[in-house]
Amino acid sequence: MRWLLLTVLWLTGAPALWAQDAAHLIADRIEISPEGTLRASGSVTVWHGGVQITARTITYNSREGRLSLSGPIKLQDGSGTVILADQADLSSDLSAGIITSARIILSQQVQIAAAQISRVTATYSQASHVSATSCFVCAGQTPLWQIRAKRIVHDSAEKQIYFDQAQLRIMDVPVFFFPYLRLPDPSLKRATGFLVPELTTSTTLGTAIRVPYFIEIGDHRDLTLSPMVSSRTKTLGLRYRQAFHTGTIALEGAYSRDTLLAGQDRGYIFGTANFALDTGYAFSGQLQSTNDPAYLFEYDVKEIDRLENKVTLVRTQKSRNIELRFSNYHSLRDSESNATQPTLVTEAITQYRNYPNDLGGVFDLKASLLTSYRSSTSPVDGPDRGDEVDGYDTLRLSSLAKYHRDWVLPKGLVVDVATELEASHYLVRQHQDIAPVVTRISSGGALGLRWPLARRFAGGAVQRLEQRIQLAGVIADSDTIPNQDSTQVEFDEGNLFRFNRAPGFDLIETGLRLNIGLAGGIEYPNQTKIGWEIGRIYRTDSTNSFTKTSGLSGHVSDWLLAAQVQTSHGMELVARSLLEDFGRLKKSEIRASWHTGNHRLDTTYVGLTADEAENRQVALSSLALKWNYQFLPDWLSTSEFQFDTSVGEASKFEFGLEYENECVILDFSASRRFATSTTLTDKTEFGLSVELAGFSTGVRNIKKSRQCGES
Repeated sequence: MRWLLLTVLWLTGAPALWAQDAAHLIADRIEISPEGTLRASGSVTVWHGGVQITARTITYNSREGRLSLSGPIKLQDGSGTVILADQADLSSDLSAGIITSARIILSQQVQIAAAQISRVTATYSQASHVSATSCFVCAGQTPLWQIRAKRIVHDSAEKQIYFDQAQLRIMDVPVFFFPYLRLPDPSLKRATGFLVPELTTSTTLGTAIRVPYFIEIGDHRDLTLSPMVSSRTKTLGLRYRQAFHTGTIALEGAYSRDTLLAGQDRGYIFGTANFALDTGYAFSGQLQSTNDPAYLFEYDVKEIDRLENKVTLVRTQKSRNIELRFSNYHSLRDSESNATQPTLVTEAITQYRNYPNDLGGVFDLKASLLTSYRSSTSPVDGPDRGDEVDGYDTLRLSSLAKYHRDWVLPKGLVVDVATELEASHYLVRQHQDIAPVVTRISSGGALGLRWPLARRFAGGAVQRLEQRIQLAGVIADSDTIPNQDSTQVEFDEGNLFRFNRAPGFDLIETGLRLNIGLAGGIEYPNQTKIGWEIGRIYRTDSTNSFTKTSGLSGHVSDWLLAAQVQTSHGMELVARSLLEDFGRLKKSEIRASWHTGNHRLDTTYVGLTADEAENRQVALSSLALKWNYQFLPDWLSTSEFQFDTSVGEASKFEFGLEYENECVILDFSASRRFATSTTLTDKTEFGLSVELAGFSTGVRNIKKSRQCGES
């Protein structure tokens, strides 16, 4: 019969063991000799000071203050460290002793096998003639990699592992020798030291090695230095991060001297800041700067062609929203002049929404301030742009009031009424065709009728159909106004029944118009959904400021066609097109995806016809494909492909291959990018990085897909 001693207090000669913290012991049998020696046998478990020991037998000698344990032994110290052994002699407080034929397991990731472990104190453990690995090892098999060392010391307080005369072995073949090596305990979140190196080769930079070094400055700050060396460049990259009680800041950048632009200093610096203020406001900032337009492309930093430096202040509440933004833009495009681009922009927006009890419906108020500054001092931007005026400066102050309400009539008919009143005041400088002071007042009203219908089939599917018609009119009293915030207007199902389809205030759609639409869909019990919508606009006045390919110009707009399909097998399709009467597509966009357990496939097609008003001299179309395929439990392939279908040429190709198990992460990448600018050249690049999992800061989700007995 097993009998339990849950709190055995040794009253006859074991004060050293139980004086400070009570020990708890469970055993099948406990014997105390007349000499004061305690012997527990069977399934023995002892708890003391956060340490738990299980063994077959435990013998305590009160005179010598020593514990003798015979295995199998398992010791856990509460910090994630587990020691397995056959034999152990420990002090009475379990802080020191010798353990033979032992293995140390750290955070369930790294295992260290040793002939003998000396537990010097509760903090330090020392092992001799050791082998360390994080690979899943079966009996009689050689791990994929291991570190052999004459001696190691594990500091559980600092969470560091120190190796003396260490060898890195791959399949038991020595590869590297380290006289001294320090690695972090996997339970450590952050530690100063080298990160995973990366080897790359490209047509622009040649073969390069990058070795990042992480520096822990404090609990809330760190710095990463990333030197990169090749035959063509000497580069030092850096990243600084700091966390505060209310937010974070991050800076990254690089300094280079290379043969691409010999004798010139090259580099970039990017930064972000995000803070939550006590007043309910959210503050954010962004810094982007480079002294060379080609640097970001050649060094694979970021795919952007316009730099934006900004400071933003936002407060969003249930019925109020306030935004203030200061921005500075710098274009990297060859076709754009920064002298005639709005480089300094100030925006302020406040919004308020109310639900009046007496009137019902929704009442919205919005006020907006926009200023833009261009460094050009000429009212006409030179002969290369004809007589186009684009070097002007503006200040605009606008206010908008809107009201909307619905009524449900018998038979499910829905009547909606909407009104709006807008006023904008402009100050324009350096524009020879527009007055320096312009004021515009516009007002509009709309009356709409909807008839939503639905029916349920015997199998549980639900079909819906909604017919909608809206009569709307807008009048405006103003002179010519410069259009800055609505140069690109998209006609889609989201703005088919809006007063103003332009994204900003500068462009107003005036006149009387009739908006019609028909939408439908069906939902099946297995989560398959199909939806579609078709719409068009009829106007009494064909004069407007919309471009030809926007689909909104003339008396009659193009047909708007939209469809969505989502299946229970992970497939999703979204399509949108603008169609002329004779079947000619002006704009089309198709996005399709297929996500399953092993596949993640996403593809996008965009087609645009030529339109000089939108700075598009020829028709453009492109196809993009991204595919992630888990073809084996440990193997993942990634690929991305972009094809310019208008000229029949590829613009980008990337391929990656990743292998990951519980002890190693291998990442190989290859890419080919085709430049679209005269200042850039095509680039081919290969990259390789290898990480020994387990010996890295932060406990990972361990991926153990292998079992003993499998090939």
